Amino acid sequence: MAIKQFGKKGMFLTLISISIIAAVIIIFTPSGLDLSKNMPVIKTRVSNVNEYVLDLENVYLENALKATGRKTLIGLIKWMENPLGTARFFTNFKGFEDSFSEVLLYGQIEGADIDEYYEGAIMDGNTYINLIDDIKTTAEQTFNVETIFTVNDIKVEQTRPWFVDVEADITFRVSSETASWNKNVLIKTEISVENFDDPYYLVNTRGSYINKITKSDTKFDEWDVDKVKDFITDGNYTHFENSNAPNFLMRFTNDISASPCCGIESLVNPNNPAITGKDVSYVDYKYWSATPTCPNPNLYTVNDITGSFPLFPNFKLDFDHVVLYNLLSDASLHCPP
Repeated sequence: MAIKQFGKKGMFLTLISISIIAAVIIIFTPSGLDLSKNMPVIKTRVSNVNEYVLDLENVYLENALKATGRKTLIGLIKWMENPLGTARFFTNFKGFEDSFSEVLLYGQIEGADIDEYYEGAIMDGNTYINLIDDIKTTAEQTFNVETIFTVNDIKVEQTRPWFVDVEADITFRVSSETASWNKNVLIKTEISVENFDDPYYLVNTRGSYINKITKSDTKFDEWDVDKVKDFITDGNYTHFENSNAPNFLMRFTNDISASPCCGIESLVNPNNPAITGKDVSYVDYKYWSATPTCPNPNLYTVNDITGSFPLFPNFKLDFDHVVLYNLLSDASLHCPP
């Protein structure tokens, strides 16, 4: 009889357990859930966000870097021309690169807003941080995703004569309700140096001589007297292979050493009011760095340049540039021994 009662209790406990398990399944199973129906929607969402991540890495961040990098160079040139009334070069390239990064990211130089040093707002709302915040906001509104950026480093250099290379080391995280992406990327862009004011002219003349960088279309073997006269008049620039001239970025630091890959040069126009006649070569990086001396066995005049229309009085060149510009047949020593 005892055994019979024990069996009834066991059966009762079993029924209770089954009821509890059934209740749990009913409670925690969403009503009407059909994973096979939701999979296409999830795939589409993941695919859309993945395309955003790819565009972020390959398009958006690079375009933003190019835009703000160009404005940064403009701001730095204007700051050099007249920072609170004192034109000056950067002390060295490290100082320039640090300032470039500070202006590009925050619109500041030496802790102050760079736009305070000149008329107009160049960096206000146009820093790299501003632009990637705009990307972040747009992505949140369009894709309902969160994007977190960290800019680890900014570098600037030249490997070609007519372009500046800017590189941003960036870590970002993109999170949606279905997936997340974590990436560290190097964003690279090129900025043409053409149409920038040459900082080397601006600082040396305290803003009196503005020379925009424009590439000459004359090839190295096409130079003659007429092309040189046009070259001086237009204020254009050229690059010679294995150049002894400084590149564009070196002009921010008054570094006139040779940049064989990327050196560019122009010829100073003696008719500009900021220029005084000196017994030096009128190649730009030589004009302001050389000490006038006569007699000088390396200094030449070119008759068809100094004595014909348009007249360029006092214009002189060193022997190397007389050869480069194919003027030797018309050149004579300026102040012979």
